[in-house]
Amino acid sequence: MIQKYWSPLLFTFIWAILVVTAISLRPALPVDETRYLAVAWEMWLHGDYIVPHLNGETYSHKPPLLFWVMNMGWAIFGVNEWWPPLVAPLFALACLFLTRAMAQKLWPDDQRIADYAPIVLLGAAFWTVFTTVTMFDMLVAACTMWGLLGILDVWREGGTKGWIHLALAIGFGILAKGPVILLQILPLALLLPLWDREGLVKSHYNGLKTWYIRILFSVLGGAVIGLAWAVPAGIYGGEEYRNAIFWGQTAGRVVESFAHARPWWWYLAVIGPLLLPWAIWPTLWRSAFRSLKSLWQNSADRFCILWFVPIFVAFSLISGKQLHYLLPIFPACAFLIARWVLNSDIADSRLGRLLPAGFMIVVTVLAMVLPYVSHKKLPGWVADVPGFWMGVPFVIALYLVVRVIKDNKQSLIGLSVMMGSFVVALHFALAPYLEEEFDLHGLSRALKTYQDDGYDVAFVGTYHGTFQFLGRLEKPIAELTSNRTGISIADWVKEHPKSKVITLWKRPAPDHPGVDYVEGFRGGHFIVFDTAKVEDQKILYRRGKLKK
Repeated sequence: MIQKYWSPLLFTFIWAILVVTAISLRPALPVDETRYLAVAWEMWLHGDYIVPHLNGETYSHKPPLLFWVMNMGWAIFGVNEWWPPLVAPLFALACLFLTRAMAQKLWPDDQRIADYAPIVLLGAAFWTVFTTVTMFDMLVAACTMWGLLGILDVWREGGTKGWIHLALAIGFGILAKGPVILLQILPLALLLPLWDREGLVKSHYNGLKTWYIRILFSVLGGAVIGLAWAVPAGIYGGEEYRNAIFWGQTAGRVVESFAHARPWWWYLAVIGPLLLPWAIWPTLWRSAFRSLKSLWQNSADRFCILWFVPIFVAFSLISGKQLHYLLPIFPACAFLIARWVLNSDIADSRLGRLLPAGFMIVVTVLAMVLPYVSHKKLPGWVADVPGFWMGVPFVIALYLVVRVIKDNKQSLIGLSVMMGSFVVALHFALAPYLEEEFDLHGLSRALKTYQDDGYDVAFVGTYHGTFQFLGRLEKPIAELTSNRTGISIADWVKEHPKSKVITLWKRPAPDHPGVDYVEGFRGGHFIVFDTAKVEDQKILYRRGKLKK
């Protein structure tokens, strides 16, 4: 049994080490992770599972699936801090199993690809890091692969089960991040004539017309699932919220994308680093080069290419670009890498592994040496990083260089374990810094005490719900403007004489009798002022910008 299921056991073990390490050592990172926790907390606190809220206001930026799953875990285990950061990684684990299942459909006669493709995916730097992060795109990735598995099922075997899976995947994808799921799934479904070289669809259906009609019904079925939430939410949330979820989840996303505007070639520039260590593995490139002639000759390869390329091009043409947008199409790369390497007659060697393993050796040695190097251009916290943790990936990389390995399968496992160990070591090394600069539990609990004692609390600047869940706050925090006139601040303080105001300062914190609490954050400080002890309200203004 172990021999049959060694691959799922291995990648689940690596996943577990990564996730347990991240949850144990890394605090919830502002502003995104703490914001999602705040929305889930307010959903739990008020029992409103239809309309998400953030700091007492309706939250229209994301659909509710992530928050529902967080609340489901709390309903089972009680409110805790370990379940929410586990949700997205569980979807990442589901992606690994879906990778295995899809490979079995694409290459039914080659179990090796099903065994090694998930290991390749988990071994890519991009996927390894984002496995541990709370992001909606990992939910989208799981729904995308679920839907594509349904497409492969009806392509390979016919029937109706796959269409049901496709409809469910689209529906839950809409609940995860809106209609973007259609961009992830529909291109492959519509481009069937380009990748179905065997003509299997003709043996299951009466022509392409039937295929496209069933796609339409699956999309409509998925839309019904999404609308089953969106329509009641639009009714109960009010006109502004209704317009936001129906417009903001479609064309509004394109407009909003200008907030992350980058040049069209940006994804081309970063795809190499995202694919480390595979991107610098000579054995892979030699194998890929030999496979070029047969690249377009089978359905499976065409499927992977038409999965990745159209969406990659579409995202490149859209102005707004974020790394995590690529998560749903990344498994296509893992499939091709596994197939090229496993089907190649080029055996890996120490020289072939020298570049990726040597690169890791250089990186880990630098990480171990940097804390002892005094340089004014380095951040001060670097000196306090316990670099000895990097000794673990260093030893693994060194082993890959000196060990005689002639089997490409062992090299795939070794390089994947090397990258996983690096991310784990990175968490241990950065844990003291992350705790000092990003852990806001102390301040959040203090704010809870203030509110329980009858104080009104306000934040100067844009407030993203950073303290709501960490402090288990039951009341909203007022949001004040930080302009130099101080009109908004003055009016609020006048109306709330018993109040505390949070503001964000660069170092150093002021020596002022009104300072009630100071919490370090990203090279600066969150400072809580007791307004009763503040005569000149100019001190409440937000002071400067924090380090990136």
